[in-house]
Formats: sequence, C-alpha cells, structure tokens
Amino acid sequence: MVKKLLSLEEISEYYDTYYFDQWGVIHDGINIFNEAEQVFSYLQSQNKKIYIISNSGKKSSDNTDRLIKMGAKYILKSHLITSGDVCLEYLKSKRSPFENIGNKYFVVATDYPLLQNTTFEKTSSIENANFLLLTSTTGLKKTDLIDEIYMRAIDMKLPLVCSNPDILGVSGENIHPSTGDLAVKYKKMGGQAFIIGKPNIEIFHYVQELSNSNKLKTLMIGDSLFNDIAGANSFGIDSLLITSGIHKEEFMQNIPTNDIIDNIKSDFQITGKPDYIMDRLK
Repeated sequence: MVKKLLSLEEISEYYDTYYFDQWGVIHDGINIFNEAEQVFSYLQSQNKKIYIISNSGKKSSDNTDRLIKMGAKYILKSHLITSGDVCLEYLKSKRSPFENIGNKYFVVATDYPLLQNTTFEKTSSIENANFLLLTSTTGLKKTDLIDEIYMRAIDMKLPLVCSNPDILGVSGENIHPSTGDLAVKYKKMGGQAFIIGKPNIEIFHYVQELSNSNKLKTLMIGDSLFNDIAGANSFGIDSLLITSGIHKEEFMQNIPTNDIIDNIKSDFQITGKPDYIMDRLK
C-alpha cells in the first residue's frame, strides 16, 4: 500500500541520501517551487546527501544556469547530474553500450553541443555518420523532415543515441511531448536506440558511485511513474511520487490511489510502484 505524506519530514529519519528529479518536482520549467527550496534547506540542515538527477539531454552546467535564472538558492547547493552528463561520459569512455559506436554523428532535432571539444565529429551528411545524436527538442518547430532522416538512417542501420528519455515534459501548467518521444518513434520505425537516463539504471549507478550511498537509505523523489519511480524500482531504492507533475490529471480522479497508479499505462514504458506519494514537494 502506498503511503501518502503531508511533509518529507515524516520520513526524513529513514534516509541519508535523496535523489530529486527536476521538472515537476523542484520547478515547472519556468518557476522554482518555494516549498522545494524550504525542503532543500531542511535536508541540508540535517546533513543529508542531496543529488538532483535530471533527464536533461544537456550538460549540468546549462541546467545550473537555468536554476540561477529562476532564483534558486538552497537548491544550488546540491549536486546536479543530468542524463546528458552521463551520456557524454559513456560516449567519451566508449563504455557499454558504446564500445563500437564510431566517431561521426548526425544531429536529430535541436543542435545542442553535447559532444563539442571531444574526439567525436559532427557531420552535416547522414551518409558519413556512424550514429544519430538526439539531445534536445527545445525550440523545435518542424518535425516533418525527421521521418525522412529516420528512414534513411534505418536503411543504413545507424543507431540513435538519445540523452533525454523523457516522453512527456512540464512547462508551467502544460504537459507536452519531450525528446524521448522522438527516440521511441525511431524504435517504433524499427531502428536501434540507445537511451541514457531514467528509468535506465546507468544514471543511478553513476550517481551512486559519486555519492557512495547506501541503497537502503536512499530515496528517489520524482513526478514520473515511468522514469523516476520505475528507475528506482529497477535500481532497488525507495521512491516518492509527486502527483502534481506529469500525471496530475490522472490524480484528479476521485478513486483510490493504488487504482490510479495501476491505470496509468504506457506502450513502451513500465509503470513504477512508489512507496510514498505527495501532492507537491514540501
């Protein structure tokens, strides 16, 4: 049975390390949540280890800049790791599954410089590419050319590397398709896709190596049953679902919480089971 919390303080004695998602938990893409700032301040006063683990295809430095512009204070004192950081590290070190990925890449969607100043070479011709790179859809207006790119890449048997698995994103009050949606599309069309980030456990292993934390005393807090909660389940740590994020419409139903969770389904993702729920971080 999922336990509903009114405050994180109710369970803070049980956990030494906290993993937080970004969008929908500590901000909405536009504004920092004031109560999230208070939570971070409280956990820091209790000497807890705090890591923000974000399915952002961009580097953590760019995410930190965004938090600064939003006016974050206590949140900025925490470690921030993005799926972009992990993807970059895995590619540079040719770590599994990228042992034989090749060095030339063709950018899909928004051209974010994730591999700038590395040994990888961006090519303007898909004919010369060893793989497709998908990091961001920020500002993307037209997607009509993507099908054509995908069909050619599949004919060439090019793998797609995606550094942001999020299928849905939060921007203010709006829920919208995100970068991972294009990665799933490639798989639906028959292509091979390597997707780095939650719910896949590479990012959890990466952060645990940095934090040297005890999994039994680690809590994942996120708003996605498919990414944050399913990832925590796979990695073997407890989790707390924020219900005012991407699943907020489902949680407006007047039915038992467990039934709501059981009814949230995805054709390509596993629905995770949280240990706790909370309407918003506080």
